[in-house]
Amino acid sequence: MKKLSLTVKTLLSVALVAATAACTGKTETAATAPAATESDAPAAASIINIRYIDADSVMSAYKLAQQLLEEQQREVNRLQQWHESKQRELQSMANNIGQKQQNNVYLSQQSMDADVQSFQKKGEEAERYLNSQQQRLAANDLQIRARLSDSINNFVRDYNAVHGYDAILLREAGVYFNPALDITAEIIAGLNARLDENKK
Repeated sequence: MKKLSLTVKTLLSVALVAATAACTGKTETAATAPAATESDAPAAASIINIRYIDADSVMSAYKLAQQLLEEQQREVNRLQQWHESKQRELQSMANNIGQKQQNNVYLSQQSMDADVQSFQKKGEEAERYLNSQQQRLAANDLQIRARLSDSINNFVRDYNAVHGYDAILLREAGVYFNPALDITAEIIAGLNARLDENKK
């Protein structure tokens, strides 16, 4: 889950930059822009309108992220419980085979071989099932990241269309930001309000 959180933050960073760029409506590139002089620098710096958000706070307070990550964690826990149960079952089978061999219960080599083959077959089936479920969870993980990225990206694009900021950055992308530029609470409130409205 920690890996998921880090990856979502990376995607969120890309999404925010893309959303901000799309909403500023600026088509002038560095190649076509007039060169700034020293006297222009203070004026240019004063008109840059930047805000930032805390990705950790967004991910922990956004209801959709909470729901999706909780569902994923339940799936992971269920698979872990199944795996532990299957390991106990296989260990019990192995112990049983060993005890029967020690007590000379097997009347023939074929009888013992049949038990060993049954044990091996169950082990292989368990391994195949575990692998398939792990692949399913990995695919679901990608879907969760994509869904959250799209959701946040779309909201930030709409939000910035109204506010017209030049950039909305992640707090993690810099060493220091003036706390007055923090719009995390607004983004969280907007995301959750939109989610509640969609549910209605």
